[in-house]
Amino acid sequence: MENLIFLTELTEVWKPSDGVIYLLLVIGAFLFAGVAISILTFYEDCYWNDKSYRKFLKDGKKTSAKV
Repeated sequence: MENLIFLTELTEVWKPSDGVIYLLLVIGAFLFAGVAISILTFYEDCYWNDKSYRKFLKDGKKTSAKV
């Protein structure tokens, strides 16, 4: 019985507080949002608004592909 109490107290020590868990979730959400925004802004700036760049990607290294 004493060993069971010792084991339950030992596992409680490794559990982080709720504040730390929420902080990690918020940091993860900001990192995820930052990556998503950087991907979307790349496509908006460098791909969707640039016809010559899209044509260059489509044609490859052909002689007709000029930027």
